[in-house]
Amino acid sequence: MSAPARTTTTHEQQGLDARIVIGPIVAMIGFTVLDVVLAERVFGVLRPALAADALVLIGVSIAFARGGRDRFLGLLVAAGGSIAVSRAVYATRLAHESGFTPVMGHGAWPGVAELAGLGFLTGWCLRACRRSVALTAWAVLGVTLIAMYNWRQDGDYAAMLIMLLGGGWIGTGVAGIYLRMLDQRQDANSRQVRHDERIAIARELHDMVAHHVTGMVVQAQAASLVAHDRPEVAVRALSTIEQAGGEAMSAMRMLVGALREESTEADMTPSATIQDLRAIADEPRRGELPVRVSIDSSASRLPAEVMASVHRIAREAVTNARRHAAGATGIDLQVTCTRGLVRLQVSNDGAPVPPARPGGGFGLTGMAERAAALGGRFAAGPMATGGWRVRAELPTRPAHSAR
Repeated sequence: MSAPARTTTTHEQQGLDARIVIGPIVAMIGFTVLDVVLAERVFGVLRPALAADALVLIGVSIAFARGGRDRFLGLLVAAGGSIAVSRAVYATRLAHESGFTPVMGHGAWPGVAELAGLGFLTGWCLRACRRSVALTAWAVLGVTLIAMYNWRQDGDYAAMLIMLLGGGWIGTGVAGIYLRMLDQRQDANSRQVRHDERIAIARELHDMVAHHVTGMVVQAQAASLVAHDRPEVAVRALSTIEQAGGEAMSAMRMLVGALREESTEADMTPSATIQDLRAIADEPRRGELPVRVSIDSSASRLPAEVMASVHRIAREAVTNARRHAAGATGIDLQVTCTRGLVRLQVSNDGAPVPPARPGGGFGLTGMAERAAALGGRFAAGPMATGGWRVRAELPTRPAHSAR
């Protein structure tokens, strides 16, 4: 059970989304209210469950305090609090048997919020922590449940309690390990997508470099033929060769960067042109959303490698919108060039459909990888007015950026 390697695209926020933090805490508060109702109507003992619920809630809050990095610490706090309450119940029971007034009741069942919080924190550790910490977290949960069984309940329901706690311990382990395996599969697929995207970038850059080198050879041959009779033509040819050589060197640096992690032979394919970008708005097939395209006139002067990436991101974004935008009436594609940047935006007015597999599809990963390869930025997410938007910003004269 190796630790999953997490990957994120630039549209994801650092840390945890506020909704992810608020959800478990609100659930804990709801379960605590349920404990109050059960204690008053069924068990008759209120304070042990409430005390344990409060301590476990503190542990859950600690786990979220620094974007989830303290989840194991939160589990230790929650488990320690639960064990302390169990021991207090046992001590109170002994005091009651000796004639003292019980402080926390004559035995007490564990609270629903207490069990839910412990299971959540343990499952989170099993899913996201490295293997040694994950196994330790599962063992901590086991020790906590044993303390509950030995110290918390004094009555005729010991067998029921051990079945409840044992089933919860096994179920938490199975769920955490299953989610861990899903994450590992997701990460493996993401790595494959990034690999494929690098190869696609390499093909396009390979073609562009070949184009420039061919032009340099032709210009050099022409300059050598007219150097004596028409030196001014030879000088212009040398200037053209210099410019083409600089562009080829830039593309070659990007090519090396795109392939520095994997070395796979890439066959050549034609680079995209502005006509290919406009062709995305061609007559859609039956059932497909129409695409409205707006392209800045200066986009025709974009370098080949930039145009290829703009076309690839736009095509992928349109494909995603057609697949996942529920209730959309159309897709808008805009390309603008300003201040050395080309900005691409693909938006629709539909509601995004949740992906079938955890973590979503891999189209966003590929688009972000392509933007990063050119030193650009990428973002995707819902709009405040409704719908979904994909945005990419690429430099028109990209240099390879170390990722």
